[in-house]
Amino acid sequence: MPTTEEARPGLVLPEYGPTAAQLVRRELSPRGRRVFAAVVALVVLALAIVIARSGDGLTRLEHRSKPVFTMLYPPDQVRRVAPGAGELVRLRSGRGKLQMTVTVRRLRLPPYRGSVAGLLPIYADRQTGPLAAELPGFRALADGKARVNKAPGYQLRYRAGPRGRRVIGTDIYLVPEDGDRHGVLLRYRQVNPPRALREPDRDLVKTTRKAFRSLHFGLDRS
Repeated sequence: MPTTEEARPGLVLPEYGPTAAQLVRRELSPRGRRVFAAVVALVVLALAIVIARSGDGLTRLEHRSKPVFTMLYPPDQVRRVAPGAGELVRLRSGRGKLQMTVTVRRLRLPPYRGSVAGLLPIYADRQTGPLAAELPGFRALADGKARVNKAPGYQLRYRAGPRGRRVIGTDIYLVPEDGDRHGVLLRYRQVNPPRALREPDRDLVKTTRKAFRSLHFGLDRS
């Protein structure tokens, strides 16, 4: 019969050595532990995202943990890359100095009454300060209601940077349905070259923007 100590869940007998967590704490420096934690987080994120090829040649990205959504993009023109801090998804495309990114972040709204249309303009306005701190020369261009595949939201369009390296962006704050507090911040950033865009550039911009607006809450796109 096992003793009380042997039967206690979570204990490892001395002859079996230290646990994996104990080895990490013992062998890794503080920086090494942070790297280890980051790797674990990436593995968890990878398990939450499923990639499949759709019948029309597009790649279908499925984010299966909350918030659940799908996106579509052509892998020969738009590629999925490692997300940045706080991002769920990052897509990238470009031709020379023309560079575009599409990112998705979690959005958590405070409790509210009535329609989300009354809250999102206030919330978006409060984000102009952080955007101005991030982007030198930031200037808000337009804002207003937005819908992406029937999901209600609010968008903010802006530009930043010097004339020869202009950044244009669109942030869309989206929730699955009116009344929801948990949604996404869908962001499009485009860095223009110093020259005028040519036809292949404009085609790639159109393709990337289509991927940007392909986000659909849930796994059923029918």
